[in-house]
Amino acid sequence: MIKITTQFLVFALVCTTNSYADDIYKSVDENGKVTYSATPPQNNEESTKVDITPPPSKEDMAAAKELQEKKQETADMLDENRQQRKQMISEENKLKRERQKQSQIQQQAEKNNNDQDNVYPYYQRYPAGNRPIRPRPIRPRPTPMPIRR
Repeated sequence: MIKITTQFLVFALVCTTNSYADDIYKSVDENGKVTYSATPPQNNEESTKVDITPPPSKEDMAAAKELQEKKQETADMLDENRQQRKQMISEENKLKRERQKQSQIQQQAEKNNNDQDNVYPYYQRYPAGNRPIRPRPIRPRPTPMPIRR
């Protein structure tokens, strides 16, 4: 954007150098209409001569161009630093996510170990087909009744 602004400024200065040679007059008529002209008005309108500042010298133009180049170099350097910083932050975030994932896996493993220690042994999780046979509880048998004859 700075480059475009400088180019526009240079273009505007080049275009205005020819108009600087002539005097510019500002006139206001009875209706309040403002007119700018290179010739003074012929009738009784109010007119004033507009002072135009001279265009910048070649030295000023060269200094402005040099300043613009320095600013562009600084902007490029800052952009490069920003990209490097962005890349470092993304790498750090990636490492953090990996550490969090490892931590979650470790916590889940510890939780599973703790759960297996506290689970009633008949209800432990076993791979399919390897589940142990659960013994049935012992029920007292009724005593036989004496036979009456």
